[in-house]
Amino acid sequence: MSYRCVDWSVEKANERVKNGKNEKDPYIESFSKGSGGKYINEDTFTTDDKTPCVFRGLGKTHLIHDCIKNNIDYLYIDTGYMGNNLTKQYHRIAFNNLQTLNHLSPKEIKDRIYAEFGDTIAPIVFNTKRPLVRWNLQVREEHKNKKILVVPPSQKVFNHFGGDAKKYTKHLIEKIKTISNREIITREKMSRSQRVDYSLQDQLRKGKYHCIVTFNSIASVEAVSMGVPAVVLGPNAGGFISELNLNNIDNPYFPNTQDIFDHLEYLKWCQFTGPEMLRPDTCKIIKCLQGDERPQLFKINEEFNV
Repeated sequence: MSYRCVDWSVEKANERVKNGKNEKDPYIESFSKGSGGKYINEDTFTTDDKTPCVFRGLGKTHLIHDCIKNNIDYLYIDTGYMGNNLTKQYHRIAFNNLQTLNHLSPKEIKDRIYAEFGDTIAPIVFNTKRPLVRWNLQVREEHKNKKILVVPPSQKVFNHFGGDAKKYTKHLIEKIKTISNREIITREKMSRSQRVDYSLQDQLRKGKYHCIVTFNSIASVEAVSMGVPAVVLGPNAGGFISELNLNNIDNPYFPNTQDIFDHLEYLKWCQFTGPEMLRPDTCKIIKCLQGDERPQLFKINEEFNV
């Protein structure tokens, strides 16, 4: 499959050069080389061309919407699901979504890889893929006074999905109060350096939390891996191992350990480093493991929409 790898505008590229910054997005450039795709600036993007596209970051929301409306496949690159404690080494690449929403068992992953690459190449692909990045799963401790931690969406995310993030969060908290009597704490969006100094995992270790509630933050994956249930209300890579119904917040679903590791194993195959994006097998892995997802725009729950 060929790709149009869409970078920022020529004007922005020139401005970056004047300021001593890189002219091209390094990951868009790497993926274009690895996939044999066509590198273009967004100025030349058109929906008349149905070639699948590659975007990085929510600054390309308007172009992603154009792809969805015109049924054009796209890949979306952003922060990886795990393994980025100090630096953003891993980057998720989602097919026709902002995050990987599917789930495949380890056997299904292996079967698809072998079907795509054949018995000769598939073992090499498996051997070059890094081991699973694991957290030390903590045993859940029940405590009647545990708090609910709300991890709200950013407005940048809601510019993509529609709505006002602050009003959504306000209405969400009001709704939770009608369902549960637990204390509610909100974790606001922090800068990258602040998140490194005081990560979600740090907060969950220090506090007594019953669960977290989030829209599409990958905090859901981190929380479940820390032994804390997650309630997710939007398109979320942690959906397979999380509670999906807010009404169940006082008794949320929590998966067994094997299900957690199986899902992390799948997500491992959906995130890549910069050097891996230069490999021609990366785009094939994405297609064979995520290629059944179709372009669509998630509808925010009208109960909380504004």
